[in-house]
Amino acid sequence: MAIAMTLNKKILIAIPCLLRGGTEQQTLLLVNALIESGYAIEVCCYFEWDDMVVAEFRAKGAKVQLLRWNRAIGTFTFIRDLARIFRNISPDVVHVQYMAPGLLPIMAARLAHIKFVVATVHQPGTPHGLKNRLLLRFGARLVHHFTCVSEAAEKSWFGHSYLLDPKQPVKIYGRRHLTIPNAVDIESIDKALKAKSPLVIQLAAKLKGKMIVGTVARLSIEKGIDILIEAFAEVHKAIPQSHLLIVGDGNQFPYLKQLVSNLDVSNAITWTGKMSWEEAMGFIGLMDVVVVPSRFEGFGLTAVEAMTCGKPVVASSVDGLAEIISDGENGVLVPSEDVTAFASALSELLNDEERRQTIGMAARRHVIDNYTYHIFRERVKTLYETVLGG
Repeated sequence: MAIAMTLNKKILIAIPCLLRGGTEQQTLLLVNALIESGYAIEVCCYFEWDDMVVAEFRAKGAKVQLLRWNRAIGTFTFIRDLARIFRNISPDVVHVQYMAPGLLPIMAARLAHIKFVVATVHQPGTPHGLKNRLLLRFGARLVHHFTCVSEAAEKSWFGHSYLLDPKQPVKIYGRRHLTIPNAVDIESIDKALKAKSPLVIQLAAKLKGKMIVGTVARLSIEKGIDILIEAFAEVHKAIPQSHLLIVGDGNQFPYLKQLVSNLDVSNAITWTGKMSWEEAMGFIGLMDVVVVPSRFEGFGLTAVEAMTCGKPVVASSVDGLAEIISDGENGVLVPSEDVTAFASALSELLNDEERRQTIGMAARRHVIDNYTYHIFRERVKTLYETVLGG
């Protein structure tokens, strides 16, 4: 009955870019959850995109409109032209992924007289300053519901949080902001681990006998890969058979390569560059310990993906990461940017196989209990039934 009621409802998801990252992965799950709930979905991308990522969205059944705009577009032009597009599509709901320029699409949706507007913020407010927090709070007053990807992120923007409970939908009414945590599709991850692409098989053979420390991340300053490299250089001195596997690409790559050279660990590091999501999961399967050294993190999708793979995770004790991981139980938390602490935690885990296995098993159980796609879908479904039914 619920699906029959939604068949004529159209949701437009507005997002700045469709590249390989945690926000896009969460958006892909959102698309899947809404389609499975019976909604027609269109995605509008204003700026950059990756063809592989766009293909993944279309494979889920979403229409994708690529605007090809330059980021230098003026504020007035952006709002005016996006409002025109929103009016032409005429969706029942515009769901804005609140990344720069997050407030402007909300204003465009209001200018286009869209009946319902929802927004999701993916980063914590802590590093963004008072001005951005005030702008986001203003944006939250222009939407029906503002969702956050973790309670830590919600508290950082608004001072308090509410974790959406599908069993108590009435509590959503009157709330401008709430938390719907990101999630992972465990079945897809397990399938990717079993698939083992030729690249994964080749690397496994090349690194046979090595103890692999690894990460999957965009190579940008907030991800803290420089911290990981400095910590690994210390680990490698004590454990020569250790090897660092870095999966991803980004604007910090030249700097990081130079850092590796300066630390004289080039021969102990493998860079894969940009990979498909399935291949990235396959590479996680090769890692003995996964590291997430982010300087800030709204949720920490890589950590949860690695935990799903049964891997022990060493992560910065910040934002969503500290919410996901219980230190010493299902992972290890260390102070952000503390190279010595990261090196010590990594060395201890590499030298203790039993502890790695114990933490890895506890990590997977924690994901199953809290961060599965099915839990996420029920929360999304409840939110949208409340918005469109209210």
